[in-house]
Amino acid sequence: MTSPPAATPIPAPRQPEAASGLGRIAAKLRWLVLGAGLGCILMAAPPPESITLQLKWRHQFQFAGYYAAQEKGFYREAGLEVTMLEADPSTDPAREVVAGRAQYGVSNSALLLARQQGLPVVALAVIYQHSPLALLARSGAGIHSVHDLAGRRIMIDRHSDELLAFLRKEGVPVSSLSLQEHRFDPSALLNGEVDAISAYSTDEPYFLDQAGFSYLTFTPRAIGLDFYGDNLFTTEEEIRAHPARVKAFREASLRGWAYAMQHPEEVVDLILARYGGRHGRDHLLYEASQMAPLLQRDLVELGYMHPDRWQRMADAYAQLDLLPTGFPLEGFLYDPGAGDRQARRNLRLMLTLALPIGLVLGAAVLVFLWMNRRLARAIRAQAQMSGGLRESERQFRFIAEHSADVIWTMDLPSGRFTYVSPSVVQLRGYTPEEILAMPVAEALTPESAARVQKILIESLAEWHAGATLPPRVVEVDQPHKDGHLVPTEVVTTLHGDAEGRPTRVLGVSRNITARRRAEEQLRRNLETLEQAASTDLLTHAWNRRHFDAAIEGEMHRSLRYGHPLSMLMLDIDHFKRINDTYGHPEGDRVLMEVADQVRAVIRLSDSLTRWGGEEFIVLMPNTGLANAKALAERIRESLAGCAIEGIGPVTASFGVAEYLPDASRESWLERVDHALYRAKQAGRNRVEADPLQSGIEPRGEHPEGTFLKLAWSASFRSGNPLIDAQHERLFRLSNDLLDAVLSGRDDGDLAALVTKLLSEVAQHFQDEEAILADLGFSGLQEHRQKHAELIGKALDLQQAFQAGTLSSGRLFQFLAQDVVALHMLKADREFFHLTAPPQG
Repeated sequence: MTSPPAATPIPAPRQPEAASGLGRIAAKLRWLVLGAGLGCILMAAPPPESITLQLKWRHQFQFAGYYAAQEKGFYREAGLEVTMLEADPSTDPAREVVAGRAQYGVSNSALLLARQQGLPVVALAVIYQHSPLALLARSGAGIHSVHDLAGRRIMIDRHSDELLAFLRKEGVPVSSLSLQEHRFDPSALLNGEVDAISAYSTDEPYFLDQAGFSYLTFTPRAIGLDFYGDNLFTTEEEIRAHPARVKAFREASLRGWAYAMQHPEEVVDLILARYGGRHGRDHLLYEASQMAPLLQRDLVELGYMHPDRWQRMADAYAQLDLLPTGFPLEGFLYDPGAGDRQARRNLRLMLTLALPIGLVLGAAVLVFLWMNRRLARAIRAQAQMSGGLRESERQFRFIAEHSADVIWTMDLPSGRFTYVSPSVVQLRGYTPEEILAMPVAEALTPESAARVQKILIESLAEWHAGATLPPRVVEVDQPHKDGHLVPTEVVTTLHGDAEGRPTRVLGVSRNITARRRAEEQLRRNLETLEQAASTDLLTHAWNRRHFDAAIEGEMHRSLRYGHPLSMLMLDIDHFKRINDTYGHPEGDRVLMEVADQVRAVIRLSDSLTRWGGEEFIVLMPNTGLANAKALAERIRESLAGCAIEGIGPVTASFGVAEYLPDASRESWLERVDHALYRAKQAGRNRVEADPLQSGIEPRGEHPEGTFLKLAWSASFRSGNPLIDAQHERLFRLSNDLLDAVLSGRDDGDLAALVTKLLSEVAQHFQDEEAILADLGFSGLQEHRQKHAELIGKALDLQQAFQAGTLSSGRLFQFLAQDVVALHMLKADREFFHLTAPPQG
């Protein structure tokens, strides 16, 4: 064993000479039970929590929440000093943050593409629930729909990937566009230099409206590409190194956004006073009013983001070859509640599985405290006996140099280690002499040092307040000489001189690597138990317990956001015969094979449940009946085309039904089960949909394919008598047109029916817009634009039909399906809740 050098004795308070050596021993013994690592506490205080936020554009109301958080002191309350950087057209916020020029940034859905490129960005919060990105096009000049942009001159910002995805989804090849460099000035559109520009629906329309310019607005949302907008993000390294700072910055920023949207005029004045007058007051107030419906604060809390929504955005990019299929989101989405859930999980672990470890540690602490008190009494007794000084020193040396834990002392005024026991070699690879010569800043990692410093500050405050200080326990990582980190538990106490001034820290460090491993194994065991409780052990599909919890949440989201939701139930055909013929082990193998086949077909957002026996359920969020039937057909074909070794082909029967608003879970399951029964009765190995719910049903064959009749249902009602009456009448007129098409009526009769249908549609749109204007519907402008697009395209198709270049069947398909069925039963649902009569 190596003893500490004589040149570095343990410091002692000033005492009469006879007791001075004894005092040094007292300091050593009274600190015996406290942990190593507080040597770094007296490092220079870390710099203030100064961080930088990289905006995605120049100062305007678009970033109002961050200005409010700064002005109202929310950042200061969180212990942060925030600098905000403007961006120019060449700035890529993701690369600025990853490069370390900022710790946080604001970006759009391009964060997914940045993640794919290897940038470790993490989405912290969503500010806009709907992206404001849009294409603004000159009205007239033959532009009635987004398809008419092919071959046109368009200015698109380099960060508008979702608009390019929108164009490709609509069948407008980017190669067909005459792309111009974006000047970020709507005058190019006003002057006719280009036919369309990418823009924010909250910004550029102000200039066009002020100029009295007539324009069309095309948004990805119109075809279901609903992207998040203006996402707050950071990096994996920032979250790993500064988790508390990340949480504090996120919470303070969202507080700022809540304040800004509640006090827009105050924040507008702030922007004009502090951030320049690039836009006038009226423009900023216009921007605030247009932002409100995009944030959807009345529906979701600020910052809310859903993994399924992000996954759908990634899937949309994948369909356009901008991302790989099944792009993983692990590590991309920040979970602000992860720490709380982890704390609860750790508590359960300690209560259920880690009790023996806790008892052992508790016993160890009691032994340390008992030893500390005993040694303290011995020291006080020895202090009265000058002849006992050397014996106490020998006792301390013996205990310290034969302890497996590292015992150390540190002088507060100088901030230097004054003693380190030889066991430090085993713990950290350094000799005591090397530690004594080492700057205290090297004792811990920066994160551990900050945690320890906080504890020291609290201890000193309690000391000066006259409180009795208990031993402080903290877990810190200490660097080993070979470079790896050693997890340790450090117990410390403060000691003072005869005048009551704190002068020394006594500590004990213990290696807790084995305990950490045991806790990690316990955590994994608990997760395995939790997963087993919600998973079918044979097929690894979800079980009924998980299904019961998941379906309620999906039904609630469908009602709240108006998203379609469908369910299919499949039953393996003649499964009893398989069990009877080949035995139950082979039957189990069939169940596993079928589950694997279904998982290979369904999407990431869908969930597979083993309902019981040979029955499975697939829950399909954001999926209407037609798409659910198509998915069921793909599963059916996949099963029928795959022979199981030793058994042969296995088929299944399918029932499908879409969730109806306000229907119970039980009634929905009954409809799915009834559809499955119909599939079995019709001969098995087929898909049947709920006949009571569908808004469309087969009508007849035509040379151009099978056309569909529109069937009115009470579930389609909005609650407004005029809207519902017009919708129902338009269904009848569409079916009259279908009958004329199928019966081969001449073109003159068909033209008259088309004119009548279009006239009724135009009148309905006009009446509907008037009702929504009276109700103050925030999405009226966008909805009115959609009406104009539909009418414009319908008139173009009518002219093509009259010119003989378009068939009657294709004309009917657009009018009946796109205009009447899809628009009136999908897009119109966004405002149905406004028109419904009040309850009670």
